[in-house]
Amino acid sequence: MPVCNVSLLKYLLEYIQEKGFRNAVLLAVDERIRQLVDTMHLQIPVQFARSLAALHANTPTLLLRQLCLPDWDMGELLTLCNGGAVRLFHADSTPTFAELHPQGSVLLEPEQTEMTEYSKFQHIRTPAEYREMQQKLLATRKFQRTRIGEGVKISRTAMIDELTIIGNDCIINRNTKLERCVLGDGVQIGAGAVLTDCVICRKAFIDEETHLENAVIPQGTVLQSNAKTARTKQHCVLPEDGICEGLPRWNTAETALKAGASLTVIGNRLAIGYSHENAESLAIASVAGAVSQGASVWLAGQCALSQLIAISKFTDCNALLWVQGEQVMQIRPFRVGGLALTEQQSHRIWQALEANACERITEFGKLHHANNLLALWEDTCQKLLPEPEFEIHVSCANAQLRTVAQKLFSGGTGQRITLSLSEDGTKITAFSSESGMIRWEQLLLISLFSFQEKGEMLVLPEDFHPVAEDFASQYQAKIARLCHSNPSPAMLNLYQEQAVCTDGVTLFAHVLRVLKQKNQTLAQVAKMLPEICTVQHELTTSLTRQSIEKLQRSNPDTKISIIMPPQSKLVRLRVHADSIETAAELCGFWEKKLRMTETESF
Repeated sequence: MPVCNVSLLKYLLEYIQEKGFRNAVLLAVDERIRQLVDTMHLQIPVQFARSLAALHANTPTLLLRQLCLPDWDMGELLTLCNGGAVRLFHADSTPTFAELHPQGSVLLEPEQTEMTEYSKFQHIRTPAEYREMQQKLLATRKFQRTRIGEGVKISRTAMIDELTIIGNDCIINRNTKLERCVLGDGVQIGAGAVLTDCVICRKAFIDEETHLENAVIPQGTVLQSNAKTARTKQHCVLPEDGICEGLPRWNTAETALKAGASLTVIGNRLAIGYSHENAESLAIASVAGAVSQGASVWLAGQCALSQLIAISKFTDCNALLWVQGEQVMQIRPFRVGGLALTEQQSHRIWQALEANACERITEFGKLHHANNLLALWEDTCQKLLPEPEFEIHVSCANAQLRTVAQKLFSGGTGQRITLSLSEDGTKITAFSSESGMIRWEQLLLISLFSFQEKGEMLVLPEDFHPVAEDFASQYQAKIARLCHSNPSPAMLNLYQEQAVCTDGVTLFAHVLRVLKQKNQTLAQVAKMLPEICTVQHELTTSLTRQSIEKLQRSNPDTKISIIMPPQSKLVRLRVHADSIETAAELCGFWEKKLRMTETESF
């Protein structure tokens, strides 16, 4: 919308640029808006995301649900945050449709922030009201704009007629055919499904190859193609990173049972835990599957991934399985030390899943309850901590981990530092009014001095930012890289023993030791750090793994790595740069290369 012949979007982007914001993300925009942004020549990078679910932010993030010029000072908003999200209102109590999220992407998920609050289906409860809304939209001139909601993912091979209405955050899979249907918010349709004149109420799931005509599927139900009646929905497995990558695939006890059994192909001593109490049944089902294959399993109960990694070290396990999530869940397998699975291991697990290994019980293994070992993790962290000096506030979406971390870091009365822990406890960011936001990568470089004092080298992942060696050489310190695909036993042991790359609490304990050792504040130490930024951008592609590897070989660049998980068309671009602006530019450059290669392959 133009104001004085200048688009309102440009006013807003220039405004947040003046207020010191370092990055902007536009949600659910079309190609016309992308082209408009390209002509603005802004100093801050502008990225694009299809929905809130695709937005990943590891810094405090301001979420605007409507395009408007704010009537408040954005630069002062950080003072409003004290460990939780803030929703802003005007002086007359009307909503500003703006929210501040200090914890980053954890609070930006639609399930947690109720993105559908402002959707067209918000107050619709019955199938008749869905049909009424469909007729109302068909009668409007703006029908083409309002027919499909925000954050909708539609396969290129799906066929959807012009009389179908789709709500927010829906997923329509390949070869799906929809005619004269109404889909509420959060509906997922499996591959090959054919629906005619159907009403699918919000958050329902239709399995692949399902054929329905004149059907009404109630809210929050699962309709499987081999089932006669709909069942109440339990839990959904995300397609990214999880062991069950079919989209959509539901995380039932049966799936978890197979996951636990299949993990035994890479190890017979397993540690299993979960992030929220809602995931307990899935974790126990995974235990049953692993024990049925003769494995020894340590069930850690509710914990963070960083705590589970520590328990696996105490118990000498060689594989981990962690169930992440509260409402939407994914089963995440790891190998020893919390390292990601190699391509060969992922392939073996997929073969075991397809072969239904849990149906053939080899021998009964052993179950050990390891939740009492969580105290050992707390003791280890406590021994690393110096005398409390700073006033530390902990922000974390995992309530249990937040409570433990706040207790560990309590007691200081000096400079106030806000510590933001990721939900799995593996990564952190630190913020103070003097130092500003310090990223996880920079905190790792600070911990280098703690190990230098003990005469040790710091072991970092092989894909860590290449500036680390230059920084270490300035201070006569040493850094080693851990090869994830084939780590040496000695290097892996040191990596596990240091634990700073896999445990945010341990990392911050080392940072506090450095501050004590140097008798400096966080802001003073931060001045020693280089500008360092690692950005990860995700996109889907039809290219094969061989095509992507060939593209990398023909365009060698140490600043970027391209990761393509097994059994997936999802591509991750990991970019190392000295600023978000440069990283965003490199991401855009390589995304264009991939798209051009994709076009040429056709």
